[in-house]
Amino acid sequence: MDTSGISSAVSANSQTKLGDAVGIAVLKKALDIEASGAMALIKSIPAAPSNASPDHLGQKIDVSA
Repeated sequence: MDTSGISSAVSANSQTKLGDAVGIAVLKKALDIEASGAMALIKSIPAAPSNASPDHLGQKIDVSA
């Protein structure tokens, strides 16, 4: 039985799992940074004015013209 082949396969498998775990951790961190940046942009939007025009404007439409 070739034990060196099994040993190298197990070692390669554990390295692959570690690489995948590191990649996922980096991806999660990048997503967290993107989410915080998007939230900062959303919070920076000024509030819309409640009533920019006088009350009498826009209440009647002249359809006979």
